Amino acid sequence: MNALLDSLAGTFCGSKERAELLEAALKTGLPAARNEAWKYTSLRQLERRSFTAAPLQAPDIDAALLADIPSPRLVFVNGRHSAALSDLSSLDAGVQVRTLSAVQAEEPEALRFLGRRFERAEEVFAQLNAALADEGVLVQVADGIVSETPLHLVFVSAADSSDHAWHHRHLIELRRGAVFGLVEHHLQAGDSAHLDNTLVHVHIAQDAVLSHARVQADGARATSLLRTEAVLARDAEYRRIDLELGAALSRHELNVRLEGDNAKLTANGVLLGTGRRHIDTRLGIEHIAKDTSAELVWRGVAANRSRVVFHGGIGIREGADGTD
Repeated sequence: MNALLDSLAGTFCGSKERAELLEAALKTGLPAARNEAWKYTSLRQLERRSFTAAPLQAPDIDAALLADIPSPRLVFVNGRHSAALSDLSSLDAGVQVRTLSAVQAEEPEALRFLGRRFERAEEVFAQLNAALADEGVLVQVADGIVSETPLHLVFVSAADSSDHAWHHRHLIELRRGAVFGLVEHHLQAGDSAHLDNTLVHVHIAQDAVLSHARVQADGARATSLLRTEAVLARDAEYRRIDLELGAALSRHELNVRLEGDNAKLTANGVLLGTGRRHIDTRLGIEHIAKDTSAELVWRGVAANRSRVVFHGGIGIREGADGTD
């Protein structure tokens, strides 16, 4: 076992089922360069790091950092929800936003999505998330709701978060005919060498449209590991843009399943490498139904000694006629 996995295992305090997930992750170990999904990103430096769990209370930060981010917004600092900095007062009717910790206490049956298992060798960070995640966001938009006010999810790393790790699990669920906008901000309130391991589930029902923007501007010593799993039903649309601007090591795996006829994905990204940053984006797009489409445009710029990686694949299932 390496220092990274050993230290993360030391933060565990979950159920027997989660203990089994953690044991599976420890048995899997970190993927090596011979693993196709990780061939361009070395984890040698990360595997020597040790992390502790972030404190349960969000630290204070200067609210001026959020001055340009309007309501409705939900704010997390060092992985912990900050009620003082959050403001959901302008949330549209029919849009429900809750923290994972609150739902675990009040309505645990709503967390069935947490039961998904990840078993491939390259999925060890998803396995760790399944075992260790203790916070996150559930966003649920009711049938037919057309929201004109985007929700801002704000994740801030403070200067005292060095050597802390947090694991977030999010669910973004749009029901039939819903139209919704979501903006993620990943910001720094001081440079720190923390680990952010996040897993996001996106479910877009028939005729629903999600516009999703993400700005990752974390500190120059941070490690940001993100996996997004999106599923689109018939005539659903997912519009997404990612700006990767920060972190020492940034890895985003974007997996989209176009499961319904006429489902449409439009995804764009900008990868800006400076200094010694390593930015890795991996796509996995599956066309499963008929007449589905995916329009993908990414641009990468690497300056100084940075490295920018963009890779992945597109699969077309048998019977997925009319794929574009």
